[in-house]
Amino acid sequence: MPNLPRRTALRFLSRSSILAVSLLNGAQALAHPREEEVARTAEVAAPEDGDDPARAGTNDIVVTAQRREQRLQEVPTAVTALSSQLFSEGGIGRSANELLNLVPNASAGTQQHGRPRWWIRGVGAGQQQLDLANPVGFYLDDVYISNASATGLPLFDIERVEVLRGPQGTLWGKNTTGGAINVISKRPSLTDGTDQNYVKLEYGSFDNKIAEAGLGAAIVPGVLATRISARIDDREGRFTNLFTGESSNAVRDNVVRGQLLLAPSPGFEALLSLHYRDYQTDGTYWTTASYAPSGVFRNGYVPSTDKDEINTNAGEFSRTSQFGGSLHLDWDLGALSLTSITGYERFKTRGAGDTDYTPLEIARSYTRARSQQWTQELRLASPQADRLNWILGLYYFNEKIVSNAWSATLPAGTVPAQPGSTAPAAYSLTRYDHRAESGAAFGSATFDFSDAAKLTVGARWTRETKTLDFDRSASASAAATAWSNYARWWDSYTGSFGGAGTFSGDLRRTWDAFTYDVTPSWTVAPDNLLYFKYSHGVKSGGFNTAATLPVALATVEPEKLDAFELGYKSQWFDRRLTFNATLFHYDYRDVQINVVGPNPGAVGGATVSYLQNAAKAHTNGAEIELEATPIDGLRLTGAVGILDTKYDELQVVNGGADLSGARFVRAPKLTLNGSATYTIPLASSGSVDLTADARYTSRQFYYITPQDVVNRSLLTQKGYTIANARISYTAPGDRFTLSAFVNNLLDTDYLNHSLPAANPAQGITGDTVAWADPRTYGVSFITRF
Repeated sequence: MPNLPRRTALRFLSRSSILAVSLLNGAQALAHPREEEVARTAEVAAPEDGDDPARAGTNDIVVTAQRREQRLQEVPTAVTALSSQLFSEGGIGRSANELLNLVPNASAGTQQHGRPRWWIRGVGAGQQQLDLANPVGFYLDDVYISNASATGLPLFDIERVEVLRGPQGTLWGKNTTGGAINVISKRPSLTDGTDQNYVKLEYGSFDNKIAEAGLGAAIVPGVLATRISARIDDREGRFTNLFTGESSNAVRDNVVRGQLLLAPSPGFEALLSLHYRDYQTDGTYWTTASYAPSGVFRNGYVPSTDKDEINTNAGEFSRTSQFGGSLHLDWDLGALSLTSITGYERFKTRGAGDTDYTPLEIARSYTRARSQQWTQELRLASPQADRLNWILGLYYFNEKIVSNAWSATLPAGTVPAQPGSTAPAAYSLTRYDHRAESGAAFGSATFDFSDAAKLTVGARWTRETKTLDFDRSASASAAATAWSNYARWWDSYTGSFGGAGTFSGDLRRTWDAFTYDVTPSWTVAPDNLLYFKYSHGVKSGGFNTAATLPVALATVEPEKLDAFELGYKSQWFDRRLTFNATLFHYDYRDVQINVVGPNPGAVGGATVSYLQNAAKAHTNGAEIELEATPIDGLRLTGAVGILDTKYDELQVVNGGADLSGARFVRAPKLTLNGSATYTIPLASSGSVDLTADARYTSRQFYYITPQDVVNRSLLTQKGYTIANARISYTAPGDRFTLSAFVNNLLDTDYLNHSLPAANPAQGITGDTVAWADPRTYGVSFITRF
């Protein structure tokens, strides 16, 4: 595929549409399957004797992990599927990051509902910037969303969520060396009266009020249907700001989604889906902690040791809006099927913060950024029942990001602050315009040697071009700073610029990538699948737009991952017990990492955030997932994740330290989770569900350096357990469900994240931390109609 300059975007879409019509016309000529094919298709579609919906569990749901509908247990790759009930009744979904709490060897912690930190099997992004895509791809109704800040949206009125572990560089494609997360919304129903309509109300700790609803109707039965879903989440601040006396950390998160399904003729469907999000936060959740016996953090300031108190002088807030949608077109041509998916996503945000996280006037920030992307995918597929079945496709991606980030230290006495700051006045503005464009061609084929033995081979070729127009302006010295309005310090600067912090750069790079996978599988016995998967994944390169010095304005090369996975999927005792196990090894090259700390190569040995490549690394691991129904009414689940990670060759650039031997970030050696639900039938009066779940996470590091559990313990999180409990009553006919719940039942203290701050040269004796929620309570009510 030739390079795709920006001016060809509309031309590509036009040609894609022409190709879709051409494929449609050509496929119609082939849409007369042989009689034996029809018979075989009917045989495959017929339900098995053991497929009793009354006892079907999570692992009996249908997934599309291979872009086709298959039972989860028949998919030869590591997939965790989360059912709609977990979101409607299980209490998860306030933010998309809650998904990975239920997946072995995975996490996605975030304090509010903002940018999740997606990590699967130790693979994730340490640099949380808008333009650096995460190696765990996030898909909303099959549409890839690149800006990870746009992936934290609440999940509600959901059909299911599929989490694929390991490289998915063939059918899911873009930047998925770590895995893929696909969120599938509940679709409208063309059959009148079959929509699952509901209204849910919830109230919990910190005056948390939630209301959501999903309403659908068949406007013209069999032809036209619609569904409207909405969610309102309003929570007061958990923390008290000691400097202002006000509450901090309030969240307002409102989302609406509308869908229109059209089926004007047999074999054709068009689904238009639109969503809008208004997300607001007020106040910080960050605080500081000292290692010094005196408790002094810096400049005589002693932070509170109460985890519900913060102390900052600069106001903090964020205002984010997000609009997007997709158009799915599906043609059923008998012998072939054609799918077109067009996606669009727009994201805008602005906000202010106190970046020293103290009441001292040391550093404050203001940001304003926006991104927009559109994508086009075309897929042509043969019948899944064919002995040789295949999928061919084309993919196009276009993204634009504009960001403005201001930072300052205002002169003493000009704004409210605790006396004692010795930081000189300063000002900087970082502006960049980032563009990314890529095109890909892909295919995957499965050959059935027999009913038991199969071989799947897939490949994808991608070309991506990225450009960066970067400018940073900084004050040369404290004497050079001046403002006309301290209340709007970010856009009223009248001082001069200069020094090492003022620089610019225009960067452009094009990368080609060939990704592929080979998966032989064997059904050794009914409900017993054994498979081996080798996959080669690539994540595109990028630029360090967080640079504050010229030495850090770097280009990182694409990272490459070779994964070897051996899996076993089984069901026993008439499918009352599901046992899945996976062993894997990763050979990781040119790993994209973020190193934070003082560096001798920087001007004056200043602290610099380095986005760079690590030459070599590896991962070994294992996963076990269990689901059991030992007696009627009792459902048990469990999962074990074992992970061993290591950077084999890691030299910090510009004369930095040799960090070979360090462990991966957010890669605990052991994760355990389990749940139990017992349903007590009340004859004609409904039923009661008793549910409990728990997750254990062993020690994990939040940074590559320092990994010092003694002297820098706040940059690591020791092992901890989170337990939750819920009791629910459901009326006859599922008319309504009333629930009461407790989250973090053990009131465990643990760090959601931390930031390096300690610096002996500046007299800083501690680090910055964000404490996760304590024990919380709530009740919810769902009515269905």
